[in-house]
Amino acid sequence: MPSSRRSPSPEVTALRAAAEGSCKQLRDQVCEQARLIRSGAAGKLTEADVERMADDITAVARARLGPAAPDQSPSADPELQAVRREVAMIVATAAREAGALLRKAWRARHEEATGRRWRRKP
Repeated sequence: MPSSRRSPSPEVTALRAAAEGSCKQLRDQVCEQARLIRSGAAGKLTEADVERMADDITAVARARLGPAAPDQSPSADPELQAVRREVAMIVATAAREAGALLRKAWRARHEEATGRRWRRKP
């Protein structure tokens, strides 16, 4: 039986695809940065450096969505407005997770380095 629901507009489809791609790139980038932080290859970082890194990565992810998110206007398609809100929540969640993952990697590296410094040799 055919669905009575119409297909999403091209704008909705484009925004969803852009959000998916942007969040995937954000996760990939954060995982790579976390790996570099844990290995020490990222150099000596402060917690503030890690926060800025998370903010920068998230800003790039949000900027990628710009071209796919047409201007908001009161007369805009209600479905498009709903998808914009959904995408904003998804990106905000991805940003929080990115920051948490980078902070966790930094703490692990920091604790490992501190532990090495204070460990006594038998």
